Amino acid sequence: MIKLMYLSSPYSVRVGIRYVIFLTLLITSILIIGNPLRLYASQPGIDFYSSSSLPAGTKSLEPLIGKWRDFWVDHPVSYHESWPVCLKGDGGTVGNNQSVVFLGDPASAVEKNVNARNQKCTISAHQLLYLTVYSGVCNDGEYPGKSAADLLKCAQDSNKVMKLMQVKVDGKDVSSNIIRQSTSQPFVFTIPPVNPYELKEPIVGKHNAMAESYYLFFKSMPVGDHTIELEVIRVPLEPNQPVEHDVAKWDIKVEP
Repeated sequence: MIKLMYLSSPYSVRVGIRYVIFLTLLITSILIIGNPLRLYASQPGIDFYSSSSLPAGTKSLEPLIGKWRDFWVDHPVSYHESWPVCLKGDGGTVGNNQSVVFLGDPASAVEKNVNARNQKCTISAHQLLYLTVYSGVCNDGEYPGKSAADLLKCAQDSNKVMKLMQVKVDGKDVSSNIIRQSTSQPFVFTIPPVNPYELKEPIVGKHNAMAESYYLFFKSMPVGDHTIELEVIRVPLEPNQPVEHDVAKWDIKVEP
């Protein structure tokens, strides 16, 4: 009788409740510590496609190199020193009708180009972002009679010598995800009369070209605000040419 009365006392009830709370917290802590990856994986993050990981329904990313070239060459020479607040373009679709968004050429992100370091763009979470980090191209309009192999070597030479090629997304270095890809066959490069390189006749028009490109191809980005920071330092092969130093920054707002 005394034992039963003791167990039902207010003190024993309080001790029992505290014990239950302690056990609950202990079990929760063990679950979190024992399986943090599952909890982390549930949070969406930034990810990238690669040459071995393509968007569903896509056979190759190579055609995007030529498409981006056609996008960029269709701008005035003023874009070498001054961008609009958001320089982006329609990259068409890939795979299962997924929309691609092109960003401007960082090679024109020179010191005078203040807006290149203050880009403010909005995209949809259903769109895929394509960022060319650096790219070289040579065509048979500029180099008549050159073979595809010669044009490719020319394009690759224009990408040398890289001292720094770095991209950060939301403060994290993602440079290891940069794809380096060369075209395997000539593509038709259409140069309009108004272009950022000030190319004139007879180079204006359609020409066969080869290219080598360094780029990032983002998977669908999480909804919210993101920052992309890019820096490239290149020492040209040609003598007496200044060191190229390109710095660009994009504030990307991703909407549902």
